[in-house]
Amino acid sequence: MANTKNTKRILLTVGISVAAVALVLCILAGAFFGVLLLRENQVPLYPSGATATIDSFHTELQSGFLNDKYYWHISPYSKGVAELSRPRALTIDWDADSISEAYCVRISEHEDMSDYSSYCFEANAATEIYNLKLGTTYYCMVYDPEGSPISSRQILTTDAQAPRNMYVDGVTNVRDLGGWSIPCGKVKQGLIYRCGRLNENKQETPVAKITEKGIDTMLNEMNIRSEIDLRKTSDNEVGGLTDKSILGDSVNYYQCPMGYNGNMLTNNRDMIRHIFADVLSKEENYPLIFHCSIGTDRTGLVAFLINGLLGVDINDLYRDYLFSNFGDIGGDRDVLDITFNYVTTIYNTKGDTWSQKIENYLLSIGVTQDEIDSVRRILSERA
Repeated sequence: MANTKNTKRILLTVGISVAAVALVLCILAGAFFGVLLLRENQVPLYPSGATATIDSFHTELQSGFLNDKYYWHISPYSKGVAELSRPRALTIDWDADSISEAYCVRISEHEDMSDYSSYCFEANAATEIYNLKLGTTYYCMVYDPEGSPISSRQILTTDAQAPRNMYVDGVTNVRDLGGWSIPCGKVKQGLIYRCGRLNENKQETPVAKITEKGIDTMLNEMNIRSEIDLRKTSDNEVGGLTDKSILGDSVNYYQCPMGYNGNMLTNNRDMIRHIFADVLSKEENYPLIFHCSIGTDRTGLVAFLINGLLGVDINDLYRDYLFSNFGDIGGDRDVLDITFNYVTTIYNTKGDTWSQKIENYLLSIGVTQDEIDSVRRILSERA
């Protein structure tokens, strides 16, 4: 009996010692990685309701994640196995008596209704409009098919909550890098977008994944001039593409193959330098879209570097990365996926802010100061 008691005491002592060591290790890890993983959102919570005129473009699940106290808390909202990345449509209600036939809604950022976008509908059809900018005042009127106004001009203001996720038919995980707050104002909207692949992988000849409707959205609403394809060419991940975008001849097509194993930041130095120096620093390449296969890992790295360079808060960089879980990306992602891949490497780079750290990293791989300044100038919008 005494031996049994002694054995129990020994086991209890060993258990307590192991628990104490584990606790110390957790505390040390928290001290080192706390700035990356465990701090609460330091910026004010995102608004949860509507503006004075229209509701948020985000779905209930998307808003739940964006309003969550902790930026890494994605699993209750989406797990990356279904298409949930699209925004809610803007539905405009008009006096039914004035809409008895086909009609068109014109929307403009200008009070004189110049440079408008037109959306046409059949009589009694729902007026669903996608992809308006965040935090923007619009003017809208209804016209008959002959172009005569059949309503007074109305004013609406869109919600300002980033990210500006987009609906492009046939493509998952599409969003504007613009709309996020930076120290001098905002990242400009309508210039640079991220998404999943536009054509199927590993086909002998290109097979479009994006639909004709989606192509029309990219060419005529988003006005895409350039496509950066981060998929590998060595194994035909690009699906038969060579020097031409699936979007057509009017779009510059840049093949910038990157690997996704190991530390993507250190393993793709030459390609990252090429992307920033030769594509992103040239104003004539915008608006542009960039993607890999599912628009999450390699695409997420490039998005992190761009918006981090511009001054987007680290919490929002993580939040944007995790928002990809609303896309059909074949499985979930969490903050550890990038923290131990490349974020720690950036964190250990010289600089007082994330923007300075990323700038110093880019300088170290051969991007010039003029090219870095050009990217900032093109994509920053002062308040």
